[in-house]
Amino acid sequence: MNKPYSKLAPYYKSVMEHVDYAKWGHYLERLVRLHCRFPKSLLEVGGGAGILTKFFNPKNLKFRVTTDLSYEMIALAEPETAGHRAVADACKLPFKGPFDMVLMTYDAIDYLEKKQLAKFFKEVARVLSDGGILVFDAVTEFNSWNYFDDVWDVTELENCVINRHSVYDHKKKIQFNHFDFFCPCKDGRYERFSETHKQYIHSVEDFSSAIKRAGLKLEAVYSEFSFSPDLTDATRLQFVVGKA
Repeated sequence: MNKPYSKLAPYYKSVMEHVDYAKWGHYLERLVRLHCRFPKSLLEVGGGAGILTKFFNPKNLKFRVTTDLSYEMIALAEPETAGHRAVADACKLPFKGPFDMVLMTYDAIDYLEKKQLAKFFKEVARVLSDGGILVFDAVTEFNSWNYFDDVWDVTELENCVINRHSVYDHKKKIQFNHFDFFCPCKDGRYERFSETHKQYIHSVEDFSSAIKRAGLKLEAVYSEFSFSPDLTDATRLQFVVGKA
């Protein structure tokens, strides 16, 4: 079994073609302005292949660092938009800061267990400037129950067929996504690789408690890509956290 994203990385951009990153970036810019932040320095944690960096570029931004735990993913990020790139553990950030903004998108935070949440938020509090902002999103249990419990998906690419089986363990609140890659060989056979992604589905209360213990303030939680505080049946939540 391979580490998450070690095999998926080369195909990630193709697999994610359905995502409207331009719309996502525009939403984040509006969100930051709504909370009266105009960051000059930005640390993106779990930035993956750096796709969002092309579309989220706050007006006053002068310094940017994009990180990911996977070398295979961060190596795909383009320095022209991603700025400085680094392999980094969200719970052990190798930076002194301060950064005006920390960003963690596409439910990257869900790869952290509950005990790791406290470590992450403490690290954010350490590197974030006074008055700075943390923005992150997370998927909900409603999403896992309704759309990713015993669901199969097949993606056919020119050089690979990817089968994904998603299973939600509602007792442990863990979302499993198992990927099988079937890649053609020169002799006509297919070589199979596999990797499993495990995400922890946290409640708003889990996040709120860890944020408070880190000395940060939860400013708002929004449903989906809106500015609505009504979280009923939301599949994704947007969190805005500030440092006094």
